[in-house]
Amino acid sequence: MSNGEIREFDALAIPNDALEKGGVEILRASIVEGELHLTLRRAFEQPEKWGGILSETITRIARVYAAADKKFDEKDVTARIRGALGSTTPIAAAKKLKSRKKAPAKKAARKRKKR
Repeated sequence: MSNGEIREFDALAIPNDALEKGGVEILRASIVEGELHLTLRRAFEQPEKWGGILSETITRIARVYAAADKKFDEKDVTARIRGALGSTTPIAAAKKLKSRKKAPAKKAARKRKKR
């Protein structure tokens, strides 16, 4: 920022249950200039507990997509997100999905070539 320029950050609202009952924020994720930025709290003694949190997060993301747009099916969105896990970037995840779809066609073409 220069010359006192103020940039806007579009933050999500705090969940009503958290406001009413209290709680602890464990993860905040943001996209800034196309890059993922996050802050988190080491909320659990065992890191495996994050697996359950991430799994539930995927389920909730899928529900949001399915509720907002009928062209998205909750199970399909869940599968697509899980399929993208392990990719280092969203671009790598998209390429991984495209290569999976093309793989059977390439394999069939190689078989035809060998004959």
